[in-house]
Amino acid sequence: MKTNLSKTLFGALVCALLSPLALAGGPRVDLTTRRAIYVTRSKSEIDLKNDKYVAAGGTMTISKSQGEACQGNKCTFHLGIIAIKSGDGGTLSTYGQYTTPSIGSSGNTIVFADTENTKQQVLPVKLAIGKNVVTFAIDPQKKIVETDETNNSMTVTIIVE
Repeated sequence: MKTNLSKTLFGALVCALLSPLALAGGPRVDLTTRRAIYVTRSKSEIDLKNDKYVAAGGTMTISKSQGEACQGNKCTFHLGIIAIKSGDGGTLSTYGQYTTPSIGSSGNTIVFADTENTKQQVLPVKLAIGKNVVTFAIDPQKKIVETDETNNSMTVTIIVE
């Protein structure tokens, strides 16, 4: 009897340490983005009425002149996303990251205050002249346990002329 009780207590302790959210009813937060990437020129905020954008899976053509600066065959553009937090996650800090196979990545922390459900993030991203496949991911290292981990990234094609 004592052995069975010890095993039961040990099992409960392991479960509590490894999965505190499971005992608390599971994850109650989800992170995603509006399914578009915006080109903001050199602004640090998105102008929803005037900034050019491309929807997830789509293709957009932009000119070098829309960039901040160019060196050789690479130009820096300010790309923006709108991050969305749903559920009761309270204050939450995560990471947002752009990745392009030809250039690399650019990212930064996204902090949601307790009552914030949306947050803009605009970052300088280097793109090559020609075709660029750009992926944006929120919480790319999956540090936040979410109700849906399948909606954290999107990919677009940006052609720089």
